[in-house]
Amino acid sequence: MDGESINIPLFKLHPLRNLNPIDETDSLSPIVQMHVGDLAKEDASQIYCLSGRGTRSSLRVLRHGLPMTEMAVSELPANPNGVWTVKRSKKEEFDSYIVVSFQNATLVLSIGETVEEVTDSGFLATSMTLSVSLLGDDALLQVHPNGIRHIRS
Repeated sequence: MDGESINIPLFKLHPLRNLNPIDETDSLSPIVQMHVGDLAKEDASQIYCLSGRGTRSSLRVLRHGLPMTEMAVSELPANPNGVWTVKRSKKEEFDSYIVVSFQNATLVLSIGETVEEVTDSGFLATSMTLSVSLLGDDALLQVHPNGIRHIRS
């Protein structure tokens, strides 16, 4: 190896041809704690996030262009592992369910004029949910630790 030169392959970067960046967001990972509220008394709720670790941690205040409206306030039994919103059908304009996953249970909330707990949605409520999505035009898919549940409308 002494005295030998090593040829390192070099290449020229080309500009993007078929991709255009439309937005750029600073990373908030990992979010350690979060609070939604109007602490600054601005008549619009903001999202306050404690994010990062060690010397790279920070408090971020997220203000949206549109004001947020609280539709429901409810104490949760524990910290959720995941939250999804999903439509019942591809034809619907707005999401129909909020699915909240906990360590050993899943809570399904119906979205309408009010937000209410639903017990007959077809989701497995006695297990943690790993993922929820709309499957095809009118079916829902729930992934849980022991399998997959296909829910037809």
